[in-house]
Amino acid sequence: MGKMKCVNCIVLLVRLVLVAAFLLAAIPKIEDPVAFAVSVESYRILTGQAVLWVALVLPWLELVIGLGMLVPKIRRASSLLIILLLFIFIGLHASAWIRGLDISCGCYATEGLSSNYFLLISRNCALLIAAVFVFARDWRNHA
Repeated sequence: MGKMKCVNCIVLLVRLVLVAAFLLAAIPKIEDPVAFAVSVESYRILTGQAVLWVALVLPWLELVIGLGMLVPKIRRASSLLIILLLFIFIGLHASAWIRGLDISCGCYATEGLSSNYFLLISRNCALLIAAVFVFARDWRNHA
């Protein structure tokens, strides 16, 4: 029984890390959607109205799914959406890196003017592994 309690503590800790990561990413974007729109546009994938929609919707989605990780009835769906978003973010960073773009990630307000793509991709891969772990545990436990 002690081993199961330890695993549950680890799952909770990993879940809280994911919640923090997504809340810390969402709040500055919600506070300054114009700056986030500039970051979105700098990836040179979307233009015009699509940039504005992403800048307005994505931060709120991050906030809702981040908090959703704490709500038993929706946490599997939230972690699945987090997994999907992390795959998208990894792809966007890899694309920008391959194209030689020197841009701000737009991920968190405290990041610098240019991106260290290796660290960004590594961070998102670590978050992806964490999200898959939590999703698998929740699926197994039908939580």
